[in-house]
Amino acid sequence: MPSGLLQCAHCDGAPVYIAGRLQAVIVCEECGMSTPPVENDPKRPNAAFAQLSAIWNSRVDHRQADNQAISMVARRALTSSDIPYFLNLLASTTTDWETNGPTFAAMAAALAQPSYEFKHVGPPDTVLSQAARYQTLLRSAKIIHIDGAPMVRFEHVPALAAEVAEEALADKEWPLFDKEEFIGKAIDSLPDHWQP
Repeated sequence: MPSGLLQCAHCDGAPVYIAGRLQAVIVCEECGMSTPPVENDPKRPNAAFAQLSAIWNSRVDHRQADNQAISMVARRALTSSDIPYFLNLLASTTTDWETNGPTFAAMAAALAQPSYEFKHVGPPDTVLSQAARYQTLLRSAKIIHIDGAPMVRFEHVPALAAEVAEEALADKEWPLFDKEEFIGKAIDSLPDHWQP
C-alpha cells in the first residue's frame, strides 16, 4: 500500500493521492470515492497528505474480509508499508479462523522479517561515467514555468555521433538493442562546455 493508505472501504480499490497546486484529495481508482479536498500549505508540504490519510483510513465499520482478499494479499511480497492493511484485514475477519489462521500466520511472519532493498550498483567506472553524464545534462537544464508551475526542461542532445558509432550494428534492426549505451554515447560526444 502506498504510504500506509488502506484499500477503499467501499469497493476495496486502490487509493491514489492527487495533489494539485492549491488542493489535494485521495481518491479510489476503482469507484472514484474520494475525501473532501484539503488546501495545500506551501510551508508544510506533507500536512495535506497527513490530514487526508487520517480521513481516508478512518473506518466506522471494517469491510468484511473474504477469502479472495486474504489470498490476494498473501501472494504479494509484503513489506512494512503493508502493516496497516494487514491489520485492517485481520480486524475485519470475523469467521473461518480455522482456514484463514495459517494464512494470517504466514503473512505476519513475512511482515516480521527485516526488509532489505538491495539495489544493483554497477562497477565504479560505470557509476563515475554515468555521474559525469548526469552532470553534463544538469548543466544544460533550464527551469521554466508552465501555468505558474516550475518545470525542469532538458535540452535536446544531438545523437548523430552515437548513430555513427553504431554503424557496426547496421545489420541489426532499429531501434538499437542497448538504448542506455546509445544515449550514453550521444552525451559523451558533447563538448565539455556544451550549452544548447
